[in-house]
Amino acid sequence: AKRLAQELDVKELGQYVRELFDKWMDTGAEAKKKWVLYAASIHGQEEAVPLFRHQIQEWPQHARGALAAEAVKALALNGSSEALLQVDQISRKFKFRQVKAAAAQALDYAASSLGISRAELEDRIVPDLGFDESMKRTFDYGARSFHVYLTPALELEVFDENEKRLKSMPAPGKKDDPEKAKASYEEFKQVKKQLKTVAANQKLRLEQALSAERLWNAEQWKALFVKNPVMHQFAIGLIWGLYKDGALTATFRYMEDGSFNTMDEEEYEFPADGQIGLVHPIELPEEERKVWKEQLADYEVIQPIEQLDRPIFRMDEEERGKAELTRFGGKVLNGLSLSGKLQGMGWYRGSVQDAGVYTTFYREDGAMGVELEFSGSYVADENDEVTVYGALFYQAGTVARGSYVYDTVKKEHQYRLDQVPPRYFSEIVLQLTRATASSQEKLDYPECRR
Repeated sequence: AKRLAQELDVKELGQYVRELFDKWMDTGAEAKKKWVLYAASIHGQEEAVPLFRHQIQEWPQHARGALAAEAVKALALNGSSEALLQVDQISRKFKFRQVKAAAAQALDYAASSLGISRAELEDRIVPDLGFDESMKRTFDYGARSFHVYLTPALELEVFDENEKRLKSMPAPGKKDDPEKAKASYEEFKQVKKQLKTVAANQKLRLEQALSAERLWNAEQWKALFVKNPVMHQFAIGLIWGLYKDGALTATFRYMEDGSFNTMDEEEYEFPADGQIGLVHPIELPEEERKVWKEQLADYEVIQPIEQLDRPIFRMDEEERGKAELTRFGGKVLNGLSLSGKLQGMGWYRGSVQDAGVYTTFYREDGAMGVELEFSGSYVADENDEVTVYGALFYQAGTVARGSYVYDTVKKEHQYRLDQVPPRYFSEIVLQLTRATASSQEKLDYPECRR
């Protein structure tokens, strides 16, 4: 197919395969002709991405999750940064586990083909959207040109050649070069749209990096957060830490002018090597958190994700040594609310068993997983009241899940609560606090299990 495509006009081929996709859809999108997905994605150029995005959202709601999963894998081969951003977004936050898993597999496959980790691939696919390191991009209309700047709030500011700020990018005029002006104007609209997707993706990614303690070496950190203008704008609003053997040894801020600051506003010498990650507030004494907050307020910096103001949850003394987290046991709330909130935060439904009932939610992050048990919901009707039970932490990958699978967390794979890293414990408690916030009634636990 590649050899044949080389002889064809790229634009005409793109239009042809997109029309082919439309005709396949008109005839019911037969699964046995799913090769159309790959033809349309690989040769359909960036214009094919919205077609795929729509169908990936639509198909799972009509019992066609397998086709949506196939579409995600095809989309990963489109070649455009927009397509990879969509796949990345689906892999992080998507209602249907089958499709979300397919996106993760597509990224894993791409990473393995390049000989790098999945996390490194995700770093690489963050686009710069054409901005240089001074956060500037020029759009040429022929007779005139416009400078667009990326602000720390990840918004676009437009200036004319005399550096006069404009409300928005002007439409092409009579004196402009028709082709250049039209192309630049359309490109600007595309950049504006892409910026929204990129910003949403990276917020999710940084939230997950904070929760799961993602670390970069010094070279990787600079390549992502200094060289990339989009990530640069995220970096200046966050507090970073230097880690050694998993322990925080120093904290610093990256400044807009490219320098680094300590908590006391002294210059910080960026390390030539070492591991760098987002500082979690549970790692900082109250006084240090206060000083960092004051510094951000002085510079009028609004953090792009909740970091210093993030609620902290520590283990109670009575929980130490126990296997089950029972803080939320007995809470009664609407099943649809519980399901929606947990899945929105990256949890999955557990195995669906007899009569379409499921009784657990779970998530796995690296080597650790957590499973929340509750009284149960029907897949087709989650709107009844449910009662939350306890949560178990366990070794990820040790529980089989699926339709009519009855595997459970075994004792030999469990972690006691005091074996769970404080950062991860705090994050899980935060998520469960938010997921059960609408509860107005709490039964005695474990008695309510009867």
